Formats: sequence, structure tokens, C-alpha cells
Amino acid sequence: METSRTASKVRVLVVDDTTLMRQGIKSFLEKRSTIEFVGEASSAEEATELAATLQPDVILLDQDMPGLDSIEAIKLIKARHPKSEIIVLAEGADDEKPFRTLEAGATGYVLKDITPENLARAVEGVCNGRTLIHPHVTRQLVERFRTLAREQTKTDGTHLGGLTTREFEILLEMTKGATDREIANKIFVSTTTVKSHIRSIFRKIGARNRTQAVVYVLKNRLIT
Repeated sequence: METSRTASKVRVLVVDDTTLMRQGIKSFLEKRSTIEFVGEASSAEEATELAATLQPDVILLDQDMPGLDSIEAIKLIKARHPKSEIIVLAEGADDEKPFRTLEAGATGYVLKDITPENLARAVEGVCNGRTLIHPHVTRQLVERFRTLAREQTKTDGTHLGGLTTREFEILLEMTKGATDREIANKIFVSTTTVKSHIRSIFRKIGARNRTQAVVYVLKNRLIT
């Protein structure tokens, strides 16, 4: 099902094998003035086909669906529709799936008990350069980063990937979902300086966006 496109609104496609879940999310999103519900799919395969027609800004993807594995689904969708941001909706976050979904290309990872208002903020946030991750997963990320910082610091003061201490500090804040302005206020520099550091981080580790930067460090930590 497709509605007319409104440029000022965030276009959202909902993917879940449960009709009640899809309809519930649809009902809420259609009440938001900043969001446009453009369609729904009951499988990852269907979502991939619909995305080509609907061109959604954000895809809300159920983590556990029959058929194509969610990790493979994310890779497939991002390969064909790289501009669509993917937020994974999960039942829990007690294993490696959150990290695998981020590595595959998802921009957000939230639990299904999220409030409607926070889900709306997540949808709007990923379109403004933020990475939305459930607090439990964020804590795990922060601990992994801190451990990595201690173990990977070289004698010349640089970190994994040739990052400086300041760049690694900014990368840690990015993991928490902080905006450029929030990072600037935290480390007492201008947003222009933060943007410059982020460009340097991306260049050094070969990342195209914040999520890929976070995944890079996680992946190297897991390999270690």
C-alpha cells in the first residue's frame, strides 16, 4: 500500500510477519505529522521488492521472521537500497545479534517494548545522522570500547586504525548515539572541529557513516 509522497516527511516501510504488529505501528505512525507510512511487508523478500518502488527513508525490520535471516536481509536491502536506513525491532538483546545487525548495515537496534513516542524519535533520529541503539546494547558497546582502548593503545599514543586519543574519544561518544553538537559540548570544542575529527575517523578506518565506524571497532574487538 502506497501513499502520496511528502518531501518534508520521513517515509517508513514496516516489515514484520505479524499482522497485528504491522497494523499497530501503522496506526501510530499515521498520526505523526513528521512521518509518512508508505507500506508494509510480511517478509524480508517482499520488503526488498517494495523498497525499490516505495523508496522509504526508514525500514522498520523485525529481527525474527521466517524465511530469509534478518542479517542477510539487511545486507540484501542495503546492497540494493543503500540510502534506506534500517532499524531492527527485537524481542531481546542478550546475545551477539545486535552487533551482527549493526555490522550488516542497520542504523538502529531497539526492543519491541519501546514506547511509540521513542520509536518515532528513533525513526526521525536515524534520518538526522544518529545511530539509535537500545541502552542495554549501548552499555555493552561502551564496555567493549573501554577494554579496547586499554588493550589496543600503542606506544605512540594512537589506537586501533591509527586513531588518535581524541578521535577514539569521539568514536566512543558516537557509539552512544551523540550528535555532533553533543560531542562538541562534551569535549569542549566546536562542532566544526568535531566534524573534522569524524571525517578523519571515517578516512582512517574506511567507514562511510557512523554505524560503519562503530562496527569497525566492534568487529576488530571480536576478532581479537
